[in-house]
Amino acid sequence: MADLKIQGITPAVGKIKVGDINVQKIYNGEEFVWPPSIDPGEVEICNLIWTDTNSSETELIAGGDIPIITTPGEMRLKYLQQQPAAAYWQYNENESSRGLYYNLYARNVVKPPSGFRLPTYGDYVFITSQACNLNSPNQNTYGAVLPNNFDPTRLTNTDFLGDSGFNAYGYGGGSTFSSNTTFWQYDGTQAHFWTSSAANQPGSRVALSVTTTPNLTLTVWVDSTYELAPIRFVKNV
Repeated sequence: MADLKIQGITPAVGKIKVGDINVQKIYNGEEFVWPPSIDPGEVEICNLIWTDTNSSETELIAGGDIPIITTPGEMRLKYLQQQPAAAYWQYNENESSRGLYYNLYARNVVKPPSGFRLPTYGDYVFITSQACNLNSPNQNTYGAVLPNNFDPTRLTNTDFLGDSGFNAYGYGGGSTFSSNTTFWQYDGTQAHFWTSSAANQPGSRVALSVTTTPNLTLTVWVDSTYELAPIRFVKNV
């Protein structure tokens, strides 16, 4: 299948119209060229295909499963043992729609979907700085258009990251500083994600948030030893 591009960009579904009617398919002769073939649960942004929800995967690349932890003490022990582990938000399975929050030792060993990988720090920099949709400000580098349907200080109240379909809800992250308490932080204000960068190096974790303008902000985190964060996966087009 060919890949239709306009000014170097693959148009999103709904962006090509005949009058007021959305074009559904485009052929070049008998060859199907648009829209690109992307499976449900995936979204293409800047020539990268991302999973569009936070991971709930527990299978390990080497076989077996990551344990889902239910108490702060257990999570702290996994950190001390340098073992992979994951938990639901506030150890509450009813929060499973947020995906899992993985510890440092899980991020590189949890099994991605076929063909996908853990994103690099550079992947996140790219999609939050490179405008892939020319219809500014409705693009991947922006939140919803002001003054629309969100408080610009709270990422949860945006429906998605611009109109890209990334769905960066402000689900925050956790820190296991002690055996008694896990600090669950930034609920509603930031979307945290692990990257493949080295532990405790700039960009090992990133956070997306909306500032007092419609622009999306990428925060680079250095500390990662104690942290719990969601995971997305990505692959090249």
